[in-house]
Amino acid sequence: MTRNDQLRRSSTRLQKQGTLWFQQTRGAGETFLAESREAGVTFVQDIGTAGSKLASTTGRSTQAFRKALQKEALDWQRLVLQTRDAYVAALKERFDRAERQALSTREALRPESVEVTVLGSAKGLLAKAQSRVDERLEQAAKPARPAKPATAKAAKKPRAPKARTAKRPAKLADVPLRNYDQLTAKDVVNRVQRLSGPQATAVLEYERARKRRATVIRAAEQRLSAAS
Repeated sequence: MTRNDQLRRSSTRLQKQGTLWFQQTRGAGETFLAESREAGVTFVQDIGTAGSKLASTTGRSTQAFRKALQKEALDWQRLVLQTRDAYVAALKERFDRAERQALSTREALRPESVEVTVLGSAKGLLAKAQSRVDERLEQAAKPARPAKPATAKAAKKPRAPKARTAKRPAKLADVPLRNYDQLTAKDVVNRVQRLSGPQATAVLEYERARKRRATVIRAAEQRLSAAS
């Protein structure tokens, strides 16, 4: 085999190998391009889906955050209004109480109120004094207890029979009014006008049995006729 033949064969082999490399390279390039295009489309789709999810999640979070801010703002507003109303109500109550105290003090310091208070106290003291005087007079009007005999074996003297009267005088317990015996006819007449029917009857019977004052008897009879 000559040298030329060898060169031809070598050139043919190189040509075949070059053609095969070119074909393989072009096929690999086409496959890469196709796969790259598919991967790009998938990547774009994935990026779009992820972006949509991100936008949706961010929107929901933003809306929830806005609602929370609005609720907190309303709560703070209500708290401020309640605090203001409570403070105003407390101030108003304090002013009203001070005004009532001032009015009470002014009413108590008026001359008429002071006079009424003094007269009421004086009336109470006079009533207590009158009650004590009546008690003393009542005790003084009670009959003294009879003295006991010196010995239990002493003979009792027979008492002389008393003449019967048409009407026995009333006992001290039957006195129709307190300190009746110390009252004047004018005092009894003034009191009879305010007595009830049974009290006026007791005064009439007592007066007829004891003192027999015409003015008192007439006043008691008039009171009984008016009551009937």
